[in-house]
Amino acid sequence: MARRKLTEFKAKLLLVDGYEGYAVDSSSLKMDIAKVVPKQRYIVKVDEGVKKRGKQGLIRLDVTKQTMEGAIEELIALGYSRFIVEPMMAHTGDEEQYISIERVREGFRILHSTRGGVEIEENTKNIKEYIDHADVPLPAGFLDHILEVMNAEHMSFVEINPLVVRGRECFLLDAAVLVDSAGEWRASWQDADIAGPQQKLESEKLISDLNNGSPASFSFRVLNPEGSIWLLLSGGGASITIADEAANRGKAQLIGNYGEYSGGPTREETYIYTDTVLKQALSSPANRIAIIVAGGVANFTDVEKTFAGIIDAFSKNLDALKAAHVKVYVRRGGPREKEGLKLMENFLKNNDIYGSIHGSGTVLTGVVNEALEYVDA
Repeated sequence: MARRKLTEFKAKLLLVDGYEGYAVDSSSLKMDIAKVVPKQRYIVKVDEGVKKRGKQGLIRLDVTKQTMEGAIEELIALGYSRFIVEPMMAHTGDEEQYISIERVREGFRILHSTRGGVEIEENTKNIKEYIDHADVPLPAGFLDHILEVMNAEHMSFVEINPLVVRGRECFLLDAAVLVDSAGEWRASWQDADIAGPQQKLESEKLISDLNNGSPASFSFRVLNPEGSIWLLLSGGGASITIADEAANRGKAQLIGNYGEYSGGPTREETYIYTDTVLKQALSSPANRIAIIVAGGVANFTDVEKTFAGIIDAFSKNLDALKAAHVKVYVRRGGPREKEGLKLMENFLKNNDIYGSIHGSGTVLTGVVNEALEYVDA
């Protein structure tokens, strides 16, 4: 799935046991500052995924609790709203090291240099690459802990620069972390922990409103607006299976969205949900688009009824679907499965947007592979 950047505050909260930093937001400035322990000197940084903050003047040093509000207001005036506050750590430049760990097909690719800091890009000749983390010249246990957290929290990339090493202790002065968006449903970070603006797209707002006004459940998030595979899923477990299969095929970047409907939605609700997802999908510039209508075997959601709502939305957008070379791939099971699948098959074939139809006798990953083959053709 898409790689998304955590705020530095959340990244350190996950990576550092006993972390002593603070998150400060412009909307709750005074309350956030009130939590800060006095009688220390602090560093204040913009925490919105911005690179080279020091060179851009987005860091304030030697800040006290008394001067903190003024320091942060200076940064707010530059257009920023999220900040991280940490106790300052006095150190010298020759203590600064660099480490990055990236998840690759073979495991982890580790880059390390004993000369880190802001000039790391000018000192790339000092960076050494490692495959076995045990070979990296850092205190025992440090990388074990980092890799354990990366696996538990679905992190795909961790960069620490500078890393200060003193004896057996390692201090993360700056950290950048990318996470796999598919892991949010199993990890301890949430959408609010993603760096950058938190504004929802119009399609996301519409489905959020639909969810808030219904006893059924609806969710939708755009992962890649230019994606070529878009998901209409029943039940959250299906999304994880589909995401994992796409990732295993090296095609996670093609997934346009996460989303699911469940809890026995009405035909009208399913129509509204599908129509919103289709409009977002049709805004993608992809040459070919596959819509996956899928889910596990439902316990009580009426397959025929929800498929009728999906077909209503397909009918409304039929001309646009054809113009965008859309094909629909279906795998579904549950009450009135046969009736629903037959209804869907007839519609898709009659309107030339048929990809495939499968019932509960076919594994879910099969429809994913068919969709991938179509968009890759």
